[in-house]
Amino acid sequence: MRPVFIILYLSLLGLYLFVETGDSLRRRAVNKILLSSLFLFFGQFWFWTNGYAWGWQFMALVGMFYACMGDALLLFSFGAGGAAFAVCNLCFIGYTFCTLFFGGAFPQALIFLTVGLLAFFGIFFGATRSKWIDLGEKTSLAFFYMLTVALHGILGVAAAVLLPSAHTILLGVGLCLFMIADHFLAIYKFRTKNKRALRINTSCYFLGMMLVALSFSVLP
Repeated sequence: MRPVFIILYLSLLGLYLFVETGDSLRRRAVNKILLSSLFLFFGQFWFWTNGYAWGWQFMALVGMFYACMGDALLLFSFGAGGAAFAVCNLCFIGYTFCTLFFGGAFPQALIFLTVGLLAFFGIFFGATRSKWIDLGEKTSLAFFYMLTVALHGILGVAAAVLLPSAHTILLGVGLCLFMIADHFLAIYKFRTKNKRALRINTSCYFLGMMLVALSFSVLP
């Protein structure tokens, strides 16, 4: 099952990188929704067939669902897509926090959080104060959103390092790629319309979500 998912997913991702910057919204929409549906379907399938529970672990399923919704909404509205992804981020924050807490590793994770958040605050405020990125009236919303992305990326890496298993390593690397992707999206939207930044965003995000889905194909 995993090889089928990976081959099909990577084939669609390669095609999407080709059509993403083209003029056809219909092609972009169909390709993107297929990609999102794949990580959602397989992630849910593996979740239910590999012993994951209805409790706090269910937040991961909700996160994948809102990621898929965000992908579809971004095709038509940046604000609506961003709102869906904010919910997605909060779900992954909850999931990774509980993974660390119930795994007994949250005290050590505070080191990762401290270092990671200091780096985030330094980069964000340095970029906005210097006007390297000009967010205008959207600064507060962008700060909240990027903070949620940073938190799930940092917590994901902490889980991979402190509680190493096939699940946490795949999940942590996937969420870290997701975090990197959104930084490149911010550069594309608010700094430059360079297509290279958009392709890096797309590659990191969809590869990240592929790894998140694959993380549920192994036992918790």
